[in-house]
Amino acid sequence: MGDLEKPEFIPVLVAPLYQGNIGSIARLARNFGMTRMAMIDPPELQDEAIAYSMHGKDILLSSKVYGSLAEASMDLDFLVGTSGISDSGEKCYQRNPVTLDEMIRWSRTISGKVGLVFGREDRGLLREEIKLCDMMVTVTASPDYPILNLSHSAGIIFYELWAALNSPIRRNSPTISVREKNALLQHYERLMEISGVPEHKRPIARTNFRRMVSRAAPSKREFNSLMGTFSRAMDYKRKRKEE
Repeated sequence: MGDLEKPEFIPVLVAPLYQGNIGSIARLARNFGMTRMAMIDPPELQDEAIAYSMHGKDILLSSKVYGSLAEASMDLDFLVGTSGISDSGEKCYQRNPVTLDEMIRWSRTISGKVGLVFGREDRGLLREEIKLCDMMVTVTASPDYPILNLSHSAGIIFYELWAALNSPIRRNSPTISVREKNALLQHYERLMEISGVPEHKRPIARTNFRRMVSRAAPSKREFNSLMGTFSRAMDYKRKRKEE
């Protein structure tokens, strides 16, 4: 069996504020082998962004613009959100990030289009946008000053991904597609409903399961096994209710 096809990483800038950051990220994308990027509700591009983009100008000018992250997600297999906040509290489960090392290990196991989502310079990603992400990642820095500039954070992530994916260690079995991933999530949703999981507990269960599946990057054989188990569990619950 041949090597698994490398994932394509696409920077996704959500409502960026500063022209310098926009241009710098396009330049960094070119530095580390990316060929396109996307923006959500961006400002009108100005000369400053074009100047900062340097040889990434073509990536900048061809950026696909979306009205929302939900719209952009329809064109991508995975969304990896970035956050300068690392909070492991139960009440902040949506924002709980993995480390960059964990994300790099995950990236070796997948294929498809992965949106690297960078939030607003002033407010980051909104709660509804975070819910759309399969994973949140943070770049750790000194606790005395842990928040990085947007383009600096992007540069670190881009470099680490490029270095990891240009090494010879790659998974050689195909992973599930976005359609299969969504089918698995829908099965889990129905299983929660049939099992009587309280409505108020479903959001955290839904988010945790989605991120667990995304981190695991199951193979198609593993997907079929999970789907079969979920189907049998749901059939069993239905029969018990009918009895």
